[in-house]
Amino acid sequence: MRTAGLQTGDTFDFMFQKMSLVAGVVVALLAAGCSDAGATTPSASSESMVTVGVQAGSPIALTAPINGSNLDYAGVGQDFAASGVMTAVRDFQGGTIRYPGGAISNYWDWQNGSLHQPATISGSGRFKPARTRDYGFTLQTLQSIVRETGTVPVFDLNLLTSNLADQLQMLHTAQNLGIPVRYVELGNEFYLGISSYQKVFPTAASYARTVAKWAPAIRAAFPKVQIAAVGSLPQSTGREKSWNKTLLAIAGADINAITLHDYFAPVGRNLNPMQFLAEVQSNWLSTEQVMATFPSRYRIWFTEFNLSRQGLLGGRPARGITWLHGLYAAESVLLFDQSPRVQLDDYWDLFSNSFTGAFTSGLAPQPTVSGSALMFLTSASTQAVRVTPLRFSAAPTLPGGAAGVIGASFSGPIGTRTVLINLTNRAITMSDGTSTGLSPRASLESITAAPTSTVSGLNRTTGVLGTRLTLPAYSITGVGFTVPTPAKA
Repeated sequence: MRTAGLQTGDTFDFMFQKMSLVAGVVVALLAAGCSDAGATTPSASSESMVTVGVQAGSPIALTAPINGSNLDYAGVGQDFAASGVMTAVRDFQGGTIRYPGGAISNYWDWQNGSLHQPATISGSGRFKPARTRDYGFTLQTLQSIVRETGTVPVFDLNLLTSNLADQLQMLHTAQNLGIPVRYVELGNEFYLGISSYQKVFPTAASYARTVAKWAPAIRAAFPKVQIAAVGSLPQSTGREKSWNKTLLAIAGADINAITLHDYFAPVGRNLNPMQFLAEVQSNWLSTEQVMATFPSRYRIWFTEFNLSRQGLLGGRPARGITWLHGLYAAESVLLFDQSPRVQLDDYWDLFSNSFTGAFTSGLAPQPTVSGSALMFLTSASTQAVRVTPLRFSAAPTLPGGAAGVIGASFSGPIGTRTVLINLTNRAITMSDGTSTGLSPRASLESITAAPTSTVSGLNRTTGVLGTRLTLPAYSITGVGFTVPTPAKA
């Protein structure tokens, strides 16, 4: 879990102490004539410069590897014996990997690495055909991933078509193979009105009673394990509205964490890039309101997050294949990482198509726009034990007053690594400052592009930090580390 303060009994008080001003200033170069397409060469006239102060917040302790990914359908279908596939997993540097991931978990046969998913009807009446396949993704495959990359699994158990004894056997087998059993998730998205879910769990109470039975048995076998139950971030249907309260009333004493899935659906139809990125922060405020309904002793696991189908397919070209998707992914992770309530987040998903995956699938996976952005966060947070939020006063803002520049420093045994994201169409120049990780001679890497650019249009620069650092418009910058760039086949 992550704490920002002292522990009192089983309750954690999470409060940011008063921000302390650090040495250094930020100068915003307000580019004349820059469009939302993303101009990166700002005017240098004195009239365009604004001095901005930088503040470092109180460090928040990290007690879990925070940034990770899902496997799911395309992921378990990968050939992990292929060098290119394992290289991609290694390059991603995810702290956790959700196994097997998503809806697939509810129908997973771990002994054979196969899926037996029947046809279902969604709550809206949509028919979903059956999916049956022998992937051959056994625990030996997971063992090779853990051994080669050091990532820690989040075991998403099959409560729908398996039983407690079988799933305990899976966890024991994993442990005997040297796979750490630290994080266990009890099923996937049962709050949805899917016919097969409602057949086994007709009510929130029926799911909660199963949690109350399974969680103590798992904890008895693995005393140090952390167990999360399915929480509902959507609050539209009656099932969703009653889900969280019922879960905690029946099984609250048996779990450590709540899982939430955040699929951002922008409200406006024709949003420009800065409006879109401002809505990401508005969405986060709504998400925090749901999180606040859970007592503070529960950690939050975002075991899935991405743009919704509407978010991915909207825009021209479709947002899912553009740099705007990358900026969304990085912005979301930094918001998660700066919350004392969030213990871990897993992007959906690791291998897939160019819209949803961090990497494409196949024998020679390549990073997508979202993967290119996310690797700044996974690289920065590797082995980190604390994160320090950075605040930028008087910086350019997004519509509605949302933050136009966000950043955080991750610290641990391998040093301090800082990620800065400029979400605006203006270039920002800052000097070095204490407690920010912005020290002269630190390595420097940045990606910038017009928001409508696809992966081939990303501009990557590397160098060494001097006394000043310029953040181009619509950019992600890493200081104090390098980001792997897999070679194209």
